[in-house]
Amino acid sequence: MNYLDYFKEICKIPHGSGNTDAICEYLYNFAIENGCQAKKDENNNLYIVKEAHPDYRDCPGVIIQGHMDMVAVKEPGCTKDMKNEGLDLYEEDGYLKARGTSLGGDDGIAVAYIMDLLTGDYKAPRIEVIITDGEEIGMIGATAFDASDVTSNRMINIDQEEEGIFVVSCAGGIHAHISIPTGKSVESGTRFRIEVSGLKGGHSGIEIHKKRGNAIKLLADELCKLHEHIDFKLIEINGGEADNAIPSSCYADIMLTDDVNPILFNEIKKLNGEEFYFGTEEDMDHTSISVTALEDQDYIVMDDESTCRVLDILREAKDGVIAMDENDPSFVQTSLNIGIVRTEEESVSIDILIRSSIDAEKNAVMFELCKLAKKYDAFTNIDGDYPGWAYRADSPLREKLVAAYEKEYLCKPKCESIHAGLECGIFASKINDLDCVSVGPTIEKIHTPEEKLNITSADRCFKFLIRALEELK
Repeated sequence: MNYLDYFKEICKIPHGSGNTDAICEYLYNFAIENGCQAKKDENNNLYIVKEAHPDYRDCPGVIIQGHMDMVAVKEPGCTKDMKNEGLDLYEEDGYLKARGTSLGGDDGIAVAYIMDLLTGDYKAPRIEVIITDGEEIGMIGATAFDASDVTSNRMINIDQEEEGIFVVSCAGGIHAHISIPTGKSVESGTRFRIEVSGLKGGHSGIEIHKKRGNAIKLLADELCKLHEHIDFKLIEINGGEADNAIPSSCYADIMLTDDVNPILFNEIKKLNGEEFYFGTEEDMDHTSISVTALEDQDYIVMDDESTCRVLDILREAKDGVIAMDENDPSFVQTSLNIGIVRTEEESVSIDILIRSSIDAEKNAVMFELCKLAKKYDAFTNIDGDYPGWAYRADSPLREKLVAAYEKEYLCKPKCESIHAGLECGIFASKINDLDCVSVGPTIEKIHTPEEKLNITSADRCFKFLIRALEELK
């Protein structure tokens, strides 16, 4: 069997984030059955050792690292139970896809490569494998991993989705949750739903610099303008799916009480169809506001003070790029993404992700956010703080991988930093003097039902990996 066969095997086992017991047990047994040392911890992390090829016994070892969990999503109408059923794979036009669901190439391809490395007779130094769990939900496995058994300080991370690009540094991040207490009462009046939808959204690290519209911020800004001359009350406001995704839609239900001047109703209706444009000429983002009048009746509404607090916090909170790198103006240094707003029984919650390649800047933005919340008597909970991965000017591993790439491809790879999180940063904080590079084949539209793995690219990338291991003497 080769890596692609192994990939198809693991796709038979459900392994969405939070549902990895079966895949962890399978991989642990696989390693033992193939003569490797293996340990698993209570967080479903695996540490596996394959001893060096006889020709490489005197060479320093290398870590190969990836994660076992995938983002398990499916298209509307798909009936597959992704917690209990495997994926339906098929090949089309040179791509491997999953019918109706995400593929899990991120990061199943790393696991498949590792399985092939463990079973194949490849010339390589001692390989220490680290397969983590929970990467897609906050890198919780890497954070909890005990690295005391690890002996090597050079690591190849396989969690990059574009062939020919080596990632050599990444941003750190921190998650902030703001809870705004809301006083409520029952009042009668006219209810309007004001909605923003159809924006492009996107990854809050990789695409934050494209200046795409944030539906939550856009709607909050328009509601604040409206509230300056119309005394409405919020019923609810909801938008976004994840704090690491730019929200593409958001809606708010507001109520005008019966004693409001009817002329003001038309002011709200004027918003209907108002258009907004964001982004650049190359990446234009566009939406319009829709306004729908709903049934008149009694509603549970937020009081005036709560309505103002929610709108003011959303209006004043920063969003998007905070700072660009002074040495490389094309690279985002610090950003903040307002990813989710939800109306709950006694509060409105806001989920935010702050990213920065400079820890001091990350903490400064977090501090300002906490000050804003306190100003309006809201509460802030901070968690999921993960470190950035700083660029290493002197990297023998990077030099060897670049040389191996040139031999395999007859051209040079690009070495880039990304404004997104990788587990490399966490391992760099656990393993002294870690020298690390992140690589991988081309995988398109990850984390969506349209995800697809370029099979030719995957073949080339695995051949490059074998050559790279041969060069690591």
